[in-house]
Amino acid sequence: MTRKQAWLTALTNRFHKLPGLWRGKVDSNGALTAQILSAITDSILVTDTDLRIVEVNAAFTKITGYTRNEAIGQTPRLLKSGRHGKEFYQRMWSALLVTGKWRGAIWNRRKNGEIYQVWMRISSFKDKTGKTTHFLAIFIDLKHQKALQNQIHLLAYYDSLTGLPNRELFNDRLALALIQAHRDKNKVAVFFLDLDRFKAINDTLGHATGDLLLVAVAHRLSNCLRESDTLARLGGDEFTVILSGINSQAQATTVADKILDCFKQPYTISRRELFICASLGISLFPDHGIDNESLVRHADTAMYQAKQMGMSGYVIYAPSMDLRHEQRLAIENDLREAINENGLKLVYQPQIDIKTGRITTLEALLRWTHPEKGNIPPSHFIPIAEESGLIFEIGSWILDTACTQVVAWREKYGLDLCVAINITGLQLRNGKLVERIQKALDKARLPPAALELEITENVLMDDSRETIKTLEHIKRLGIKIVIDDFGIGFSSLNHIKRFSIDKLKIDKSFIDDLNYVDGDKQLVKTIINMTHDLSLVATAEGIEKQDQLRELEIFGCDMAQGFLICAPQPASEMDSLLLNNAPWHRCFDTQDTFNADSSLIME
Repeated sequence: MTRKQAWLTALTNRFHKLPGLWRGKVDSNGALTAQILSAITDSILVTDTDLRIVEVNAAFTKITGYTRNEAIGQTPRLLKSGRHGKEFYQRMWSALLVTGKWRGAIWNRRKNGEIYQVWMRISSFKDKTGKTTHFLAIFIDLKHQKALQNQIHLLAYYDSLTGLPNRELFNDRLALALIQAHRDKNKVAVFFLDLDRFKAINDTLGHATGDLLLVAVAHRLSNCLRESDTLARLGGDEFTVILSGINSQAQATTVADKILDCFKQPYTISRRELFICASLGISLFPDHGIDNESLVRHADTAMYQAKQMGMSGYVIYAPSMDLRHEQRLAIENDLREAINENGLKLVYQPQIDIKTGRITTLEALLRWTHPEKGNIPPSHFIPIAEESGLIFEIGSWILDTACTQVVAWREKYGLDLCVAINITGLQLRNGKLVERIQKALDKARLPPAALELEITENVLMDDSRETIKTLEHIKRLGIKIVIDDFGIGFSSLNHIKRFSIDKLKIDKSFIDDLNYVDGDKQLVKTIINMTHDLSLVATAEGIEKQDQLRELEIFGCDMAQGFLICAPQPASEMDSLLLNNAPWHRCFDTQDTFNADSSLIME
């Protein structure tokens, strides 16, 4: 029995128990039945054996146009369309008299004269003696039913936000495209597209803006594809494309270039111009797979490779990428395990005041020694930590550990030490960084002025609302902001002034050739002078030679950091350096510095 049949049976039983309703009585049961009738969305019509209408519900009025008062006392001929002959009605009544039931499609006429088709089911009611007392007709507008079916189809196969095919329809169309390509001996290209920095926009400007951006991207992408192509949204900011009926890889890359061109112009969302890029991976049938799963997986792998190469580009799948992708997943899994089992460590590299030679700041640097793979450089695992979201857990641990450690040193040796911690752009945009920093400071009882946050120039250039808000809040707390690797990014003096930057760290690449390239020497001198003109502190990093330090001292550089002074050291090795905090040249042997444990000397 179908759900519809079960409902009708239950309703029929209910009516059999309430004969008073048909006689016009409104007792407690009758009132309840009237409520049931008004709540049912299908149209209901009840007649006596003379075919006089004795009851209808609200849905009847909605579909026919006749009110209850207009229908009561009339016969169903009120709805007659004129499209059925006598034979049709004879068969209907013959079935009712013999079986007590009839169902089928029938044309009716509304009060306004419009003819429409319904699906109707008629049942007869009998009393205790078996005598028929009433007929119950339940019907639905087939046009409305078709609209409902279309709506169900849309919900099942199309993305509700963008109107694009969803994963289900994408897979159906890809399977069909592969069958046709196999038959016609041609190719199919599958594109896997992921928006770069979409999460930052979504988190910063809100989900409403993010949704509008996705709709705008979908519209722009649709306009650069053929009608025979399929653009689908799999979810989030992931889109896929099926290019069928192509003969070469070159045709696929031509379309890929057109797709990437869609992102060269800004998107205007709520009167705000937003720039966004995309990373695109491409796989081809039959070159890279012969079924849906392998083609989508390989396009996804190629997309990740495109992300690793930088924003706004495409990569065509190659089998060698599988190994890199597996290695990346392995590193992510191992990194999770390292977090859970305290496998990450911090080392500290001193920064000295060039004039006094004494340590003023210790930069906390993250290290990971894998039990099997050995030392894994941060440049390898930090991007993976950002992509997977592990960076937030790692960042919190760094804050807690470094702040607690520097407080212990300050109290043990009576030193006014600061600790410097590197912060990524993703952490700044997260919106919870300030709360996390405040918690770490309170827990360790570290004065805010003793904490320095190092960010890169490119992070400073991020004009997102969340980044600006976070930096301003950090400054209000009294925490120092340091621009790391200064000189290789794209920051402007306006940004430096706007956020009240405290320090600039001159990038190591300028220090390396300080004594050999006149241009670098002049540039370093200019940066130091500019830094002082802005009332900032100039720090040189990556110092490895004595003559580099000598030149920096002549130029008036304030602070220095590098292997010449001290390689990064575990906390347990810092005590001898901090015990008297003597000038560095009396504490360190240059040759010993360069022979430091290689596990600590990693960028």
